[in-house]
Amino acid sequence: NKILMIILGMMLTLVQTPAFALALSEIQLNSSLNQTLDATIEIRSATSQELDNLNFSVNWTSGSDIQQWQHLQIELVRPEKGNSYLKITTKDAVREPVLEFLLELSWMTGRILREYSLLLNPP
Repeated sequence: NKILMIILGMMLTLVQTPAFALALSEIQLNSSLNQTLDATIEIRSATSQELDNLNFSVNWTSGSDIQQWQHLQIELVRPEKGNSYLKITTKDAVREPVLEFLLELSWMTGRILREYSLLLNPP
């Protein structure tokens, strides 16, 4: 009887534990070379609380032209329907065909560090 109660307690604990964790999609590029950058990264399986406490930053990979990124803007977009996403834009046109960066997201219970590479084709 005692063993049955322990097993039942363990099963209830497993059922109550959330199985989802915040995740990032591939980057969706919506612009071309010599245009302002317009890209999005979908945030999947995020709770409202995680999004409320979300911090993000960009770190440059070696060889990246930091001058190119001076006016980089990242905005968290939370539509009423569908997944939230990060909108990444620049004020100035992107002149380099290859852009590489590390995106770091952190929240109260976790952290993600993911590398992204963009190949911008001429329009």
